[in-house]
Amino acid sequence: MGSSNDPDGHYAALGVPPTATFDQVKNAYRRLAKETHPDTSGSSSAACFQSISAAYAILSDPEARAKYDSAGYQAEAEGTREATIDPICCSRCGQVAAQPRYVVFWRVYSLLLATIRSPVQGVFCAQCARKEAFAASLVTMFTGWWGVPWGPIHTIAAILRNGLGGKPSKVAQERMLWFNCLAFLSRGDLHLAHALASRSCSASDLAIAHKAQKLLHDLEATGYRPQQSRLRNPWRVRPMEFLKHLAMAAAMPLLITGLLVHYDSRTPSAARPVSHRTAPPSGRPPMAATDAAKPAESGQAMAVSGLVPRCALGPGNGHILEGRQNLTRIDGHVVTIRNGSGGNAIVRLRESVSNRRIASVFVADGATASLRKIPDGTYRIQYAFGDHLAKDCRSFVQTHRAGQFPGEETFATRTTATEIITQEMTYTLYAVPLGNVTPKSITTQEFDAQ
Repeated sequence: MGSSNDPDGHYAALGVPPTATFDQVKNAYRRLAKETHPDTSGSSSAACFQSISAAYAILSDPEARAKYDSAGYQAEAEGTREATIDPICCSRCGQVAAQPRYVVFWRVYSLLLATIRSPVQGVFCAQCARKEAFAASLVTMFTGWWGVPWGPIHTIAAILRNGLGGKPSKVAQERMLWFNCLAFLSRGDLHLAHALASRSCSASDLAIAHKAQKLLHDLEATGYRPQQSRLRNPWRVRPMEFLKHLAMAAAMPLLITGLLVHYDSRTPSAARPVSHRTAPPSGRPPMAATDAAKPAESGQAMAVSGLVPRCALGPGNGHILEGRQNLTRIDGHVVTIRNGSGGNAIVRLRESVSNRRIASVFVADGATASLRKIPDGTYRIQYAFGDHLAKDCRSFVQTHRAGQFPGEETFATRTTATEIITQEMTYTLYAVPLGNVTPKSITTQEFDAQ
């Protein structure tokens, strides 16, 4: 039998103090298990190995350890009826706590497929418990998210649980409350003794509840008349404290989301156009995605003045800027543009042989637009980026850069006995890492040529 803080000698068996952390208990057990295991040290150490195994089974389980630690206070209270008893002190600050609690807080560590929940437990006063809860949540906020699938789940659960005061042990709390009741009684503090006895009357442990009721009767029989023996509850959850933990639970997801949004909203000078072409359901094999196009030389950009006239129409996304009369075939082909470049774009369809402009469409930043009813033929696809359309509503006041996808696209309608099969091409204007097609840079004059 050990001391009141170690009634069965479990801490002594592992060679750690009662205030040892979970990691200290685990490391001590692993070291002693290697030294005393019968397979490595012979049968003479079997009893020692069983002792440390039994100790670890209790001290490694947060709930079992809480009951074990509080059993020491109960044993001391039962054995010291006449002596003066010292009240329970907080395991962190060392100050006397009239209403201590045995609380377990959780820290979460994750990496890839591994997620570990580490308990931080002990006897706390309310103020130190809030500090320990904040520290546990802060560590978890940085270390808990990075494992799948349990990292995010355990991280959110641990931070919110810590914010609500951790996980208290009801059995330990009742035992410590009764112990402090007797401690203050032995010191002559009848006010605190009466107040704690009043709270102990509702204990789930019937023995403690019965003793508390008898103590109240004895105090009142001696003529003690408490004016106000009800204690303030220092463990009440404070809204502002909980909001701090709620903010920590949301901080990392919001930060990651913000970084992704910032990455997607790059400026036009940082974005580079590419195309991604897909085949229609007719069975044509998909074509490869392209790599980033190189920006046009800065010297090719048109000088802009605040007095340069602009297009008065203010076209919306998908507006056909020119060539609507050329897009007349009802069952024609389709070119779809997805613009993620960070700026407005004009996409132009040119006839391959004559270099004649067939049609142009305005594609707003972050939007998708299409050229439809395209007749059979061989075409080149060109694009340009800018901000505002010029007075002719067919080009930009200032073209940031222009380019052309390599090769030519041939659209040919196929007819079967049951259907007419046309083609649909999709071009995506933003950078694609490891793309396998490099668009060609062209000058503004080449893009605007009739």
